[in-house]
This record gives sequence, C-alpha cells and structure tokens, in this order.
Amino acid sequence: MIKRKMMFILLLFFFVGGLERTILFQSCILASDSKRSEEMSEEQKKELKSRLQELKRQDELKQKEERRRKQEVLRRKIAKLHPEIARKREPLWLQSDQRRQEFNKEVNEAGGRRFLQAKYGLCVSEEQWKLIRPKLEKVINLWDQANSTVGAGVSGGSSNNQKQANLPKLQWERPWKYKPLFEMTEAQRLAEELRILLEKKNTPTEAFRRKVAALREARSKEAEIQKQLTEARRELRDVLTTRQEAVLVLQGWL
Repeated sequence: MIKRKMMFILLLFFFVGGLERTILFQSCILASDSKRSEEMSEEQKKELKSRLQELKRQDELKQKEERRRKQEVLRRKIAKLHPEIARKREPLWLQSDQRRQEFNKEVNEAGGRRFLQAKYGLCVSEEQWKLIRPKLEKVINLWDQANSTVGAGVSGGSSNNQKQANLPKLQWERPWKYKPLFEMTEAQRLAEELRILLEKKNTPTEAFRRKVAALREARSKEAEIQKQLTEARRELRDVLTTRQEAVLVLQGWL
C-alpha cells in the first residue's frame, strides 16, 4: 500500500514538473514571436518614412517645374504684348543670368537705379536722354542736400519698467540711412547725431541744446539750397513734355 502511494506521488511530481516546463517553453516561444513582431513593425515604420520622404521630394520637384512653366508663359506674354519694352521692363526674377548682367551694366552706365528708372519712365531716345540727364542729376543732387528731415513711425515695444511696459517705440526714418558719413550734408550729419542723443537715456540737457542749435543753423543754410532746387526743377521742366513731367512728378523729382 505504501509503495503504491509512493509511486503515485512520484508520478504526480513528474507530471507537475513536465507541465511547468511546457508552460515555460510556450512562454519563451510567445516572447520570441512578440519581439519578432516588434522588429517587423520598426522595419515597416522605416519603410513608410522613406516612402513619405520620396513622395515629398517628388511633390517639390513638380511644384518647381510648375513655377518654371508659369514663369516661361508669363515671359512670353510680356514679350508678345509689349515687344518694344519687354527687354527693359521684364522683372529681374524672370530674367536670365545674361540679362541680369546686362541690366546691371545699364544701371552703372545710367549712374544708378534712380536715373535708370527715370530713363525708362520717360521713354526717351539716347539723344533726348543726353539733354535731360544733366538737368535731372542737378535736381537729384540738390534734393539730397536739401533733405535733412527725419520721419518717425512707431512699433510695438517693451520695457523692464512696469510703467513703460508695452509702450510703442519710435522708429526714425532717415532718407540718408544707407549713405556713408562722408556723403552726408552737415544738416544730415547733425540730425543723425541728434537722433543718437535721443536714444540715450542719460543725455545731458546742454548736449541737446548745443546739437539743436547747430542743426537749426545748418537747416537755415538749406533754405538757399531749396531756392537752387526750385530753379533746377524749372530748368528740367523746360526740356520735358507734359507727359514726361507727370512721370517725374510721380517719381518725386518735380
């Protein structure tokens, strides 16, 4: 009887041990399958990302080609509708490298963009331009000398001081902003120095008084330049047609 019980216990032990090994083996298989599934998922993600990048690149190429086609159509329309001015009026972004080089050469020969814009606007021959250009140059030079006023605009600003927080900040508009110092008139130089004093918080009152007095004196001399400018404009109008005068009035020279 005791032997039977012992045999039964041994059989039960072996059965339970085998069941545990089977469960462990199945768990290992499931874990391996899960890992393999994750790896396949990562590969699919990489492949999907690669495909999206390729589609994006192809879309950009199509858009670029479409823009080029539209530019070519617009260039042809300009040349067809206005053949006499197509070469001169064609926007720079539509021009070839060779045309841009030719345009830059025209700018240099005309004496700058302002002169070239006036020449194109007046639609004059080379002979007429030779007559008009010296008088226009005189007007432009006198206008530069007579212009020392500063415009002012405002922009959003901030401050560490709570009372001044979010107050607008003055933005000074100077016609001579891109001029080198040696090309500025005396009044323009003094106006620039006064602007710098205004931007400093601790500028002494006496410094303001001296600079304001000097600027007023320099501007009083500009009154004579304004008289010369008026006379130069009259001389320029004498060689223009009414239509050409309207062009230069619109451009601000008359």
